[in-house]
Amino acid sequence: MKLENAVFLNAEGCLERGGFRIVNGKITFQPEAQEEEVMDCEEYIIVPGLLNAHFHSYSPLAAGLMKEMAIQDWADDSDQGHIQQLFFDYLDHYMSQELFYKVAQKSYIEMVKSGITFVSDSDPGPSPWQLSEAVNELGIRGIVDTYEEIGEYHNKINGRVMFGTHLLEEEDVTEEELLKLQNEKEAYKAVRMTHCMENKWRHDLVYEAFGRSSVELYHERGLLDEGTVLFHGVYLSEKDIERIADHETSVVHCPLSNLDTGAGVADVPLMLEKGVNVSLGTDFVHTNMRELMKMVYYGLKIHQPVDRFSARDVWEMASWNGAAAYGLDHRLGRIEDGYEADLVFIRKNEYTGTFFENERFSDALHNLLFQTRDEDVAHVMVEGDWVMKDRRMTNIDEKEINEAFVEIRQEFREYVAQRELS
Repeated sequence: MKLENAVFLNAEGCLERGGFRIVNGKITFQPEAQEEEVMDCEEYIIVPGLLNAHFHSYSPLAAGLMKEMAIQDWADDSDQGHIQQLFFDYLDHYMSQELFYKVAQKSYIEMVKSGITFVSDSDPGPSPWQLSEAVNELGIRGIVDTYEEIGEYHNKINGRVMFGTHLLEEEDVTEEELLKLQNEKEAYKAVRMTHCMENKWRHDLVYEAFGRSSVELYHERGLLDEGTVLFHGVYLSEKDIERIADHETSVVHCPLSNLDTGAGVADVPLMLEKGVNVSLGTDFVHTNMRELMKMVYYGLKIHQPVDRFSARDVWEMASWNGAAAYGLDHRLGRIEDGYEADLVFIRKNEYTGTFFENERFSDALHNLLFQTRDEDVAHVMVEGDWVMKDRRMTNIDEKEINEAFVEIRQEFREYVAQRELS
């Protein structure tokens, strides 16, 4: 396929006018072949597929249940905590595997509609393999955290889905568990991920037990490297950040959930200054990457020179940095020769279609971030295959998933009512 008359976000982070081709699912700028399908892209701006570097598949079902409550207080003795406990009981003991994956697919569909083509899912549900099937059915990419099942999934790939494993949250850190992780790392080469120094509670737990951060503990045991992905990092010290940079470990910035839970704001400017690879994650409940990107942009302006960070930095975090976090930066996150054709076609509007750009000044990426509307995200392609055309999913019945989601929420409400009467 040849994409002509295109405006696209190039590997240098600028909008470029021209065109390129897709051959065997990959981008090429080589001369075209004969009798090739041509798509006129005059009305679109094309950007790389975005990567959601941290998410929990069941979480949209919990929308509103965790409001105005810190993580350590979830499922406490309050009325809200009682409902939360019933929610987790419902997930663990009542909800079927089929329904769990329909909730996950509801989330993934919403992500695709904001331009996400890759998701890192930290809640595999009853089966990591079946969750990978749910991802593949939509046609997108991802990585599923298998936790302690990594031995079964080591070196496996299912379609467009990889499998990783988990480190420890601070409340779970013990000498025995750390030794187990060391042995596991020697046995299995896999992406290792975890929530890390997410809030003051977790910070205080590890310092009270060990006198140092979980980052320092991981460093001492050889568990930090380019295959390690740490979520949140709100309470990382400057020394922690330097350790992370030295080991080429990645951090996933999740400001929406951090503010939801009162965790605070991660020092992303310092991380970037020290050379940490920072990507973005919607984490809990949220699925819209563009909303997240806008928040990230404004968060970078807090107590910083107003010209220090730009929309270009945010686009990089949402695309290539996410790919780098999972060892895919040679394949994903850029419109560049030889990269996979994971592409988002954004329909131009009265703002984004008339951008100003020359060698001295550009408003193009800024307006693309702030003036694009949900309905402007028109088509999404993964490896040259359409997964959304004209905002309609091509591989799955979206209406069926939406109806199932409504039924599941109603089923949960009935479950709560029954338990409260018993």
